[in-house]
Amino acid sequence: FDTKREAVNRAREISRNQRTELIIHNRNGKISSCDSHGNDPCPPRDRN
Repeated sequence: FDTKREAVNRAREISRNQRTELIIHNRNGKISSCDSHGNDPCPPRDRN
């Protein structure tokens, strides 16, 4: 991909289709964001 935005958009699409968690890292390796696209096995208690 030419840009990070293109790569993230494609990764997000794949993650939604496969119902997985997407973790996006900065250049230094730290996690910049994450999205869960599947069923959470441990949902927050106040959101049931």
